[in-house]
Amino acid sequence: MAQAALDLGRSSLVAQFVTKHPEFVPVYEFAGEPGFVSSAKSAVELAQAPVQAELFASLTAVIIHQQLSGKVAQVFEARLLDACNGRVEPQAIIEIGEPGLRKLGLSASKTRAVLGVAEEVFKGELSFESLGQMSDEEISVRISKMYGFGPWSAHMFLLFSLGRLNVWAPADLGVRKGFAKLYALEEMPSIREMHSIGERYTPLASLATWYLWRVLEMPEMPLA
Repeated sequence: MAQAALDLGRSSLVAQFVTKHPEFVPVYEFAGEPGFVSSAKSAVELAQAPVQAELFASLTAVIIHQQLSGKVAQVFEARLLDACNGRVEPQAIIEIGEPGLRKLGLSASKTRAVLGVAEEVFKGELSFESLGQMSDEEISVRISKMYGFGPWSAHMFLLFSLGRLNVWAPADLGVRKGFAKLYALEEMPSIREMHSIGERYTPLASLATWYLWRVLEMPEMPLA
């Protein structure tokens, strides 16, 4: 089954992952290949202003998406983009200020977090180019120091913005539910159990994380 899936034209990394974990083949056939596989940023790219602007915008998006459905979060993202005249940049956020962000519908907590990251980037206290030289753990620690950011936020940034390939989110409810569904477990593994479970997917844990989310979108899992 896994070998047949290797003829579908996916990247060598996804092929490598599915060869080792053939239980994910039906999930790939359902969801395709994740975009972040080819989104890793090189040191040269991280030094470029357009890429840094993209990474800043992605950090604000992470804040906005916290505890909101995708559709609702997209509405707030669109409002912020419009308020920034089409470019979500630190200076634009600072100029909008707390009253302006609150008028867009952002909560007090999200407003504080968005302003906080804008000020850190604007002052040079947070350097995306420097982040590119750090390990996943170092980046998680640095991102989590900012107000409004925690492990989940750091994982999302590592995965979708920096394209890091070994991101495992053991506390994510969707990952835990997807794991239980994929492996036909009666109960979700605990967060503690998920920490050790992630070791089996190294060094491509990001693929497991993403595909376990997609498992929840599947109407049913095929019989083994």
